[in-house]
Amino acid sequence: MGVRDGGCTAVGCDAPPAFCHAHHDETAWSRGGGTSVDKGRLLCSRHHTLIHDAAYHHTLDKHGKVRFARRT
Repeated sequence: MGVRDGGCTAVGCDAPPAFCHAHHDETAWSRGGGTSVDKGRLLCSRHHTLIHDAAYHHTLDKHGKVRFARRT
């Protein structure tokens, strides 16, 4: 994922792979999901926290980057 993603996959974030965590786009590993490089992405700790925060909605843009918006 480090080679493919080049770092955090959130829009506007330039965190390098060494500062990122693997995130599963489908069912989380902690909830019984499998592990797959194809269905994963790198996120820095800040964005990995946001993607699991119910106060935020996330979408993927046309380039596969994650966009966050605070739920209202």
